[in-house]
Formats: sequence, structure tokens, C-alpha cells
Amino acid sequence: MSESLYFARQPILDLHGNTYAYELLYRTSSDHFFEPIKNDRLATAQVLVYALNLTGLKKTLGATFAFVNIDEELLMDEMLFSIPKEQFVLEILESVVINERIIQRVKELKNQGYRFALDDVDCSKEYIVNFQPIFEYIDIVKLDIHTLQEENLPKFLALFKRFELKILAEKVETQEQFDKYKALGCDYFQGYFFARPDIIENKAIDPAQLLILRLIRQLQNGSNTDEICRTFEQNAALTLQLLRFINSAAFGFRATIKSIRQAILLLGPNQLKSWLLLISYANPSRGIQGLQNPLLTLAQTRANMMQMFCKGIYKQKCSKTILEKSAFIGLLSLIEALLNAPMQSILNELNVDDEIIQTLVFNTGELGTILQLVYAVERFDSQRVDDILDTLPLSREEFSAAVQEAYVLTEAFSFGVKS
Repeated sequence: MSESLYFARQPILDLHGNTYAYELLYRTSSDHFFEPIKNDRLATAQVLVYALNLTGLKKTLGATFAFVNIDEELLMDEMLFSIPKEQFVLEILESVVINERIIQRVKELKNQGYRFALDDVDCSKEYIVNFQPIFEYIDIVKLDIHTLQEENLPKFLALFKRFELKILAEKVETQEQFDKYKALGCDYFQGYFFARPDIIENKAIDPAQLLILRLIRQLQNGSNTDEICRTFEQNAALTLQLLRFINSAAFGFRATIKSIRQAILLLGPNQLKSWLLLISYANPSRGIQGLQNPLLTLAQTRANMMQMFCKGIYKQKCSKTILEKSAFIGLLSLIEALLNAPMQSILNELNVDDEIIQTLVFNTGELGTILQLVYAVERFDSQRVDDILDTLPLSREEFSAAVQEAYVLTEAFSFGVKS
């Protein structure tokens, strides 16, 4: 029976909405299903072997930090020294019972430059009593907002601040939750709240983004090159940003692309639509800061994952048309969160075909199933992953490889456009 590691990452954002770190999450699989790893030391060892050796740390994480779970056994193990302290945060599990031996070990590692977080802080008296002896060596406490005892929160937040601990709210899935815990003094936030749309009917759309939607519609309708060039001429900043994207290391063209006309002829309408969507997530009005938008990273990851899954599922029958459409769907899947307008009205405005509408609005059809698989990976819902994989000609091993390749491609893109 073959085994593979399903390895996913979830973003941790700072107060400004920039990606600060990822938590690395993982499951093992047999031929037929994924399951939690019961031995925490084995789990962390496997994910580290993957992240450090198989793909390379920079390829998987870029320049961000990585949070990994450690239990008492791993904390005391010499293997810990193989973890690069410059980029990892060691997340001590809530099951660890603090004693003098643990205190000395954490102190020793802290003095050597390792960073620590406490996992699943519930603000109960029992939790605080157990972990307070190592507070002086901890950098970050992670509050599980769904299990914490809120009546104790103000008192213990003051305690955490007294020890100069950074506070991370995890499982933050709505803007309302983000606003609440930001107001309480949290420093970091883990969850997909930034990808949830706050729909506002008749909301005015940023002029630069409106122009991008108009260009995508022109490309969708088969407008001629002269007409598209004239539309680009209405916004010099957008033209410069597209040329910067195309001439970045992410694309790897040998010759510099100097004009929109040249870009249109070289890329073709389908690729150009996808790049325009990526620019929309970066938001041309924000300049270089827009490249740090987590929506841009998530949209690129979804597009890459859609393509990698399609390659694994369709194999030799996977045409360029399928790959371009699947990437376009992945990028469009977050357009509600970008524009805070209903998906159906945006798609109607863009004049996309019925298959794309059915995929994005109702998650139906073959591409709809693949998109649901992408969503399940994001949520780290291994049961849903199993259920969907049972309906697809994609093995667990092929699935795991596709997920990792999508992350690697996303980081390569991010590095390329910023370099």
C-alpha cells in the first residue's frame, strides 16, 4: 500500500493585512483515504522532511515564517536542531505538561535564538497555570476564538501584554471577527476572513479595477487589438503595471516586452485575461504594496491548484484550453471578495460563458468539482478531500504532488513579480 503526505498551509496575517507566516498542516494517506497523524513527533518530522528537503524551504514558503506543532517528545529531541530557527516558529501543543525539565529546555532553545508560540490558548485558569512558567520565553500566544473562555479574556490579555507576548487570533473567518479581535489588541490573525466578501449593493468600484473589468470583457468578446490598446491608454499606471508583470522573472521572456500591442500578440487573449485579474487583486492604485495583498497570493494558488489538478485528472487529454479556463476560474473565484459585489452580476458584466458561471456560482460540472477540491484543501477538510477524490481519477499521491506543486508555483510567481 502506497503512502503520501498531504501538506497544506494556512496564512497568518499582520495588522496591515500582509502575510506574516503560514502554519504548516499535514495528513498521511493510504491508497484510499487521508487521516490525522496521531504521533505528533512523526507528523512534524514528515512535514519538515518535505519542506526542507523535497521542495526546498524557499520554494514552499517564500520569505515568510512557518509555524509547526511540537509536542514534548519532539521538544526534547535532538532532531529539533535540524529546524532552521531563522524561519520557523515552534508551536508548543496544549497537551504539553510544563515541568522543570521542559522549562530548562525552552529556556536553552530560546537563548539559542528559537522562537516559540503556544497553541490553542483557551484562557482557562488551568491552561494559564500550566503554561505561565514559560511565558517569559514565549513570543506568540494563539487564541482559538471558538473555544476560548471570553469572560476571562480581558484579564489574560493584560497578562499576555505584561509579558510582551504577541497575540494571534486563529480560526478568524469573518471581517466582524477580525475587527473584534483587532480592537481587543491582537497582533496576528489566522483564517480566511480576508477572502470573505462583504457584499455591498451598488458599491462604487475603484476606477482602475473597473477599467480592468472592461478590458476582460473586451477580450472575452473578441474585440480587436486596436480597441484594446485604446482602452489601456486610458490608464498609464495600469499599462506600466502589466508590462512590469510581464517583464518580471515570473514570466522569463528573453526579450523585454515594450508595448501593450506586443503583450497582446505574445500572450494571447486568454493568458492576458488571467494576468489582468492578477493585477486587479494587486490593485494598481496601491503600487508595489498591492503585491503583498493576500488575496493575490490566494488567487494565484487557486489558479495553480486548478491547473495542477486538471493535469492529474485529464492527463494526456489535458489541453491548453482546459488549463487556461481552469486557471481563469481559480482567479475569478475570489472576485466577490475583491469587488464586494455579487458573483453573478460580476460574471454577467464580464460576459463569461455558461460553464464558468455554473462552476463559480453553483460549483457544478467537472470543473466545479475540481474547484470544490481546491476549497477543501484551503479549509484543510481532509474528509471532504477524501469524498471528492473518490469521484475523480486522481490518486492520493497525485493529489498531494499537485498541491505542493501549486504552492511552489505560487511562491515562484511571488518572487518573480517582486524581483
